[in-house]
Amino acid sequence: MKEKLTIRNIDGQEKEYDILFTFEFNRTKKKYVAYTDYSKGDDGNMNCYSYILEDTKLLPIETEEEIKVVERLLQTITESTKLKYQMISSSGGVL
Repeated sequence: MKEKLTIRNIDGQEKEYDILFTFEFNRTKKKYVAYTDYSKGDDGNMNCYSYILEDTKLLPIETEEEIKVVERLLQTITESTKLKYQMISSSGGVL
């Protein structure tokens, strides 16, 4: 079962997202969260969002270093997921 995140927009409407991962970056001692609603952007890729998670607040990621760390982690997860999918597909397994 996936962990969920519910966010209220400016109009007061709530939207539910699936949390992809959370982690703490040792250098900043901050906790980060990446989540998605599985929508796709203009480039055809799934939209993923990431923020600093402080108690129950989502704060924007502001430094280039933090952005790069989150992007690298998203890229690693994406690549490992693609590899796993390819391994399952080539072995004839059920998806």
